[in-house]
Amino acid sequence: MKISEERSILVVDDDQDTRNLLELLLVKSGYKVLTADRGRSGFETAKTEKPDIILADVIMPGMDGYEFCWKLQTDAETALIPVIFITSLKEEQNRARAFAAGAVDYLIKPEINRQTLIEKIEFHLGVNDLWKEIQNDMMESSESVFPTFEKFQVFLSNRSELSEEKKQKLISASKLDIYAAAKEAGISAEETAQRIADFLDLPYVPYVDPENVELGLLPTPFCRANLVLAVKGSDGNTAFILSNPYNLELLDILDRVKPEGKPLELNISHPESIEALLKTSKENKSDESIVDIVEKNQEETPGISYLEINAKPSQEDIQKYPIKYISDNILYTAVTAGASDIHIEPKLAKTIVRFRIDGDMHEMFNMKKKTGSVLISRFKIVGQMDIAERRKPQDGTTSARINNMDYKLRFATTSTPNGESLIIRLLDLDAKPRALTELGMTEEQCETLLDITKQNVGAIIVVGPTGSGKTTTLYSLISQINCENRSLMSIEDPVEYRIPFANQQQVNVKAGVTFEALLKSVVRQDPDIVFLGEIRDKFSASMAMDLASTGHMTLSTLHSSNTSTALFRLERLGVPRGVIADSVLCIVAQRLVKKLCPHCKRISDLSPEEKRMFAPFTSDIPLQVANPVGCSRCNNEGYKGREGIYEILRFSPEISELVRSNASIPEVRETIRKMGNVMISDHAMQKVREFLFSPRDVYKTVLLEERRLTGKSAVTIEAGKKEQKNIEETASGRSILIVDDDEDMQSLIRTILENDGYTVTSAKDGIEAIICLNGGNFDLIISDVDMPNLDGFKLLDIMNQKGMDSPVVFLTAQTDTEDEIKGYELGAIDYIRKPLHKKTLLLRVGRALSESQQKKIQG
Repeated sequence: MKISEERSILVVDDDQDTRNLLELLLVKSGYKVLTADRGRSGFETAKTEKPDIILADVIMPGMDGYEFCWKLQTDAETALIPVIFITSLKEEQNRARAFAAGAVDYLIKPEINRQTLIEKIEFHLGVNDLWKEIQNDMMESSESVFPTFEKFQVFLSNRSELSEEKKQKLISASKLDIYAAAKEAGISAEETAQRIADFLDLPYVPYVDPENVELGLLPTPFCRANLVLAVKGSDGNTAFILSNPYNLELLDILDRVKPEGKPLELNISHPESIEALLKTSKENKSDESIVDIVEKNQEETPGISYLEINAKPSQEDIQKYPIKYISDNILYTAVTAGASDIHIEPKLAKTIVRFRIDGDMHEMFNMKKKTGSVLISRFKIVGQMDIAERRKPQDGTTSARINNMDYKLRFATTSTPNGESLIIRLLDLDAKPRALTELGMTEEQCETLLDITKQNVGAIIVVGPTGSGKTTTLYSLISQINCENRSLMSIEDPVEYRIPFANQQQVNVKAGVTFEALLKSVVRQDPDIVFLGEIRDKFSASMAMDLASTGHMTLSTLHSSNTSTALFRLERLGVPRGVIADSVLCIVAQRLVKKLCPHCKRISDLSPEEKRMFAPFTSDIPLQVANPVGCSRCNNEGYKGREGIYEILRFSPEISELVRSNASIPEVRETIRKMGNVMISDHAMQKVREFLFSPRDVYKTVLLEERRLTGKSAVTIEAGKKEQKNIEETASGRSILIVDDDEDMQSLIRTILENDGYTVTSAKDGIEAIICLNGGNFDLIISDVDMPNLDGFKLLDIMNQKGMDSPVVFLTAQTDTEDEIKGYELGAIDYIRKPLHKKTLLLRVGRALSESQQKKIQG
C-alpha cells in the first residue's frame, strides 16, 4: 500500500540527530516532513499545518510527549491527528499510559527500523482515512441485532425492587441516558451493566486489563466520548468493551472498523471502569480517583496528599505503570463483588490477584510480576509501611472511600519464595449491626443470649475458626445492649464497627498503644461492660477471666472449633478449669456456610448417598434437599451470601461441675446434647431441611468436625462424586490429619486411609494444620515437608513448643539424608518417601499408631 503522496508528517523531538534520521527516512518514502524541537512549538505547528500524522518523542524538556498529546486532544482541529510515540521505554511499561494520553502507537529508540516505521505510518494513515470517511458518511442508525431497548427497560425494572414511580421513570428513559436514569432509581452502574450483559447474553467485564487494550484502532477522544475500548478478544481477534450497546450509531461504527471478515465481538463493562482507563496523564495528576483516601494514620503529617507522599525514590518506577488505575480498580471491583479480602500473590512468572467471596477464594486476574511488585509498593505506601523492607512481615491500615462508602483497609505483608505477598482486609465502616436472627440464629438462641446479657458479671465468649463471623456476632449482640445506662469500653485491633455510646479504643503498636497497655488501663476506668476484640494469649485470657470475675460483663472472641473445644483452648492458655467454671456465662460457637442461590437452587429427593451421609447424625433425615446449580444472578456459582449456624453452651450448675471434673470433649458434648441443647450440627441440619444449605457443604463444614470430636461412626463423601461407604467400627476412633499442599496427593492418601476405616481431616499447609490442632489432637499426623507458608519441619517445631503431642510421620519426595535426620531429631516417628505405595503406607501408619500407643502406656 502506497499512500505517501501529498501526506505530511510532523516530527517532534528535542534530539537533532533523531529528527534528521527520521526526516531522511520519511522524505525517501515520499512524505512531506515538518519538524519541531519542543512540544510547545510542535503544538503550534500542528495547529497551523494540520499534518496527517505526528511522530513525537516522549521525554522532552518542558512539555513532554504525554502532555503534548493531551493538548492536541483539547483542540477540535488537532484532536484526531494520529500520534505515534518515539520512546526509549519498554512496551509493557507504556501501553496504558500512551493510550490514555491519546497516542495510537509507539516506536522504541534507538532501534528505529525503516520498514517497521513506514508500515506503522501507512497503517495509521489508513485507519485515519477510514475515520474521516465515517465522519463524512455517518449512518443515522440501523436495526440492532439485540432485543429492543424497551424490553430491556422492563427487564431491568422487574429485576429491581422499585416503586411504580421509579419504574415509570426508568421505562421512559432514552437509550443514551439509561445509566443516569438507573442511578436516579437507585440502581448502581455496576448492576445496570451486569443486567445489560445478562439480558443480551454478552460477557461482563468488571475490570479492564490495560495490557489488553489495542492501540490505534479507535481514537482516544472517540473512546472517551462513547465509553468504548478496543481490546484483544478471544482467539487473538479484536473485541470491543463498551457500556451501552443500545447506542446504535456506535455499533455501526464498530462494525465498520472491526477486522474485515470477523464477527463483531462485544463485552460489557460499567462506565467507571472504562473512564478510569481513559483518564489522561494530565487528569491523573489530580487527587481524584475511584478510591478517595479520606483519612490518614496518626503518624502522617496533616495536609500531605497521596501524590506528595509518593515523592520518593520509588516514584519513577511507579509512574511507569498505570498503577493508580489498577489499584483503584482492584479495590472497586472487590467492593462491588462483595469480597472480604484481597490476596496479591507473586508466583514464579506472574502475580495473581484473588478475592475471598463468601469464604471461597476466586482468582480474578493476573499481571506481570513487575507490575504486581509495584502494586504492592503502592498499597504499602498507603498503609504507612516501609516499602524498602520486603523480608519481614508488616502490617498497616488506612481509611478509604470506595463507591461512596467508607472502608477501613487492613494490610498485611509476608515474604514468600517468589517475592512479597499482600493481603488486604476490607472493613465496611458504614455497615450497621444486623439482628442476631438475621445472622442466622434461631429465635430461641437469640432469646437465650439476650437473657444472659442482663447479668452484670461474667464472660460471654464467641468461638469459631478464622473468618467465621465472630466479631460480627458480638457487634450485633452489643447493639442490642442498652449502653446509655451502662459504660462500655472496647479494645479492638482494629475498630470494625462504630458502637453508639461506647468508648472504643484501637491498638496502635507504632504509637506504643499495645493490646496489653490498653487492657491494663481498662481496670482503672471501671466500665460495666468490656469488649475485647480477641483472647489471643495467656495474658489476655487471664485478664478476661479476671474482669469477668470482678464485677464486669466481658465479651470476647476465641479461635476454636466449638463450645466444647473452647474449654480446652482456654485451659491451654493457662486458665484453670475451676476459673472457667466460675467466670464464664456462656460460650457461643459458630460457623458460616454458603447459602444456596434462591433463584437457581435445585430441590430434589434425597439420594441414597446423602441418606447414608446423614444417618449417623440425625434420626429426622429429610426427604428432599437442595443443591447448587448456577445462574447469572449468582455469577454461575450456585451460591449467594453466607449464613451462620450456632451452638450456645450456657453454664448451668451441671455444666460448671462437668467442666471442673476435667471431662473429655466427647463427654461434654454428649452431656450438652442430652440436656436438649441445639448442637451446631443440629442447626446445620435444620437449614438443610429449609433448603438454605446443600448437604455436601454441611457435611464438609460441620458434620466431619463433629464426627472427629465425638468419634461417631459416619460416612465419607469425596466432593459428592465418589461412592459413600461406612467407616469401619474398628477404626472409628483413629483420626489422622493429612498436611499436604498437593491436592492430588492429599486426595489419594485420604482415599487409601478412609477405605481402610480411618477418620481423615486435611490441611493444605502448616498454618491450616495448627488451626486444626487447636480444635483437638489427632491420633496421627501425616505431613509433607516442603509446603508454602509453613513447612513440615516448622510445623513440628511449633507443635513441640506448644506441647501438642500428636505423633508425626513425614511423607515427602525429598531424598536428602540430612532432611531425614532433621525430621527424626525434631521428633518425627517415621519418614516415608514418595512415590506412594498403598500397602506400604497402611503398614507404616499402623506401626506408627501402635508405637505411639505403646509410648502412652509406658508413659
